[in-house]
Amino acid sequence: MNDLPLLPGNRFSDVTCTNFIVPRTLSFKNGHRIIRLPRFGIGQTYKPNVQLTEDEREILTNFQPELIYGKVKVQEPRKFVPATVFYDKKVLRFYGYFKQTVYESPLEYYRVRRVIIYYYLEDDTISVYEIPYKNSALNQGLRVRRHRVSKNDQNESYNWRDLNIGQNLAIYGTIYRLCDCDQFTREWLESEGIELQCSELIPSDPYTLKLMEKNEIEKQRTGHSDLKDILPDLLTKQSIVGNKQFNTMDGKVLRFYAVLDDQGQQCEIMRKFIIHFYLVDHTIEIRETHQANDGYDPIGIYLHRQIVPKDSTYNIKSYVNLFINKHEQEKICYLKPEDFAIGRRITIFNRSFFLHDCDIFTKSFYHQNFGQFDFTPIDINMKRYIKPSIQLPPVPPHIMFGKPEDTIQNVKNLIPKPLKRDRIKLMENEHRVLRYEAVMESVNETDVQRKFLIVYRLADDLISVYEKPLDGYGCLTRKFLERIRIPKPDSHPDAPIYYGPNDFYIGARIELFKHRFVIIDADRYVLKFIEENQQQFSQHVIDSLRKKLCLNNEKDEQNILSFPTPIRRTSKSTSCLPNACITDSTFCFCGVEENSNDSCCKLNCRLCSTNFTIPSMIFDIGPLNFFPLNSFNFSELNFSFLGQR
Repeated sequence: MNDLPLLPGNRFSDVTCTNFIVPRTLSFKNGHRIIRLPRFGIGQTYKPNVQLTEDEREILTNFQPELIYGKVKVQEPRKFVPATVFYDKKVLRFYGYFKQTVYESPLEYYRVRRVIIYYYLEDDTISVYEIPYKNSALNQGLRVRRHRVSKNDQNESYNWRDLNIGQNLAIYGTIYRLCDCDQFTREWLESEGIELQCSELIPSDPYTLKLMEKNEIEKQRTGHSDLKDILPDLLTKQSIVGNKQFNTMDGKVLRFYAVLDDQGQQCEIMRKFIIHFYLVDHTIEIRETHQANDGYDPIGIYLHRQIVPKDSTYNIKSYVNLFINKHEQEKICYLKPEDFAIGRRITIFNRSFFLHDCDIFTKSFYHQNFGQFDFTPIDINMKRYIKPSIQLPPVPPHIMFGKPEDTIQNVKNLIPKPLKRDRIKLMENEHRVLRYEAVMESVNETDVQRKFLIVYRLADDLISVYEKPLDGYGCLTRKFLERIRIPKPDSHPDAPIYYGPNDFYIGARIELFKHRFVIIDADRYVLKFIEENQQQFSQHVIDSLRKKLCLNNEKDEQNILSFPTPIRRTSKSTSCLPNACITDSTFCFCGVEENSNDSCCKLNCRLCSTNFTIPSMIFDIGPLNFFPLNSFNFSELNFSFLGQR
């Protein structure tokens, strides 16, 4: 019954089976949990089962296949290689084209331009290169530089899965058609599971076909005419000599080293050249050897290879010489090997070249053919080259726009440039000022009484004038002239000469915009500056200032000894100085020195102050230790007493 197929009517229930309890497989033996294989199934049906002994179980438990079959060979994992290294220098190359529309041309409507598209697997970049054609007058070569190209508005880049033969690539508005690829690209894409389409032919350009047909017709036409001219001359002696010269002299070149000998135009840099003389057809080529920073264009060929006539006035390519018959052209003398030698001057198209050396092959050639032995090179460094004097154009008159220096600066340059300031002079003479006292030389009596202070700034040669207040007028110091460079009255307005420090001395007359001033005194710093820079000043300027300032020192000494103004004394000690008013100068300083009635000790003034500065004229009096309080203005003092911050 069990062998019958499981079809309706073939299975019958056993009425004898009454117990359908599931047999128990888990039990205990000697306090341990064990698993027993059931001998009877559901319904108490006998279930044959192979009972294993303890030995058999032990064999199965301790069975080791390695002892019989050996150890299992474990495959080593592959080393990790980055994608940039694995795909390095792996490039997919596709051949294609794109059509360029031509507008307003009756000869062509579109133009087929062939390209090569490179896809770099290492970084998914694309570059497009156009195959160049001669005399096409088109911008050929690299059309799209190497970078990731977006294929849609979502800024998704092209992938190698997007490339296949017969597809169109839209790159920046240009549609490129892929027609073919190389063998590596085909094998690599097929290994990645991409099925390539059949190769397509790149369509031909209609305009290019017309040009090719036209060129073929011209070749056929010119070929017959050339043959008619060549056939009669094949058996002449001249053609035989020419063929022999070509066979023997092919590849033999004479090399001379020369310099451009411009005697009329003296140059500072010596221009060196190499002259090649081709023995096969007596043509000459000139190449220039450039030096670092020589100022010339880096063009290697100075004269292209051609025959050079001895007469420099003859031009081979002139319109008239093109129609000269062959017999008259043979009468023209050209440069030959015997015209070249070391120490000679060769004139090539009105340019004179001085030959000073040659190579070894040239020396052996002249020794075998012309019997020359002396090939001593000439030292060209002994020749002196003088820098030419360039005549500058005349300076136009000043048109009152800007300064006269601006006009001179703009004449020298095509593009206007600002004046260059002497920055070294600005840094060295910063805050250096020369002060002079002057009076006005005028017919008016009121102007004669006025006194002025002329301030000369050494950093930029600017002059400013201040008027001193007069006693009894009640006015303060006021500015008479703004800071400005002042030209001398006898100088030309287009090229003015300005006042300098050497023009200011005792007794000098300075004219400032129709006002004449006479220098009567100067600051002591002026003499100090002049003595430090004596090479910049004339001797009479130094003598006048020394005489005047030494006379002022003698007057100061007399004022110290005479003490014309009595000063109130106090018996204050130095402890009251921090509380003293700065304006009460007499009270302050007289309390320091009790032995002097009307003077102040310089030493005590320095000891009782942390920062005490007075005019240098007072401390430079000499060996005297006291100075009169009424001999200077206390407003010029800058001091702070001890204990003050």
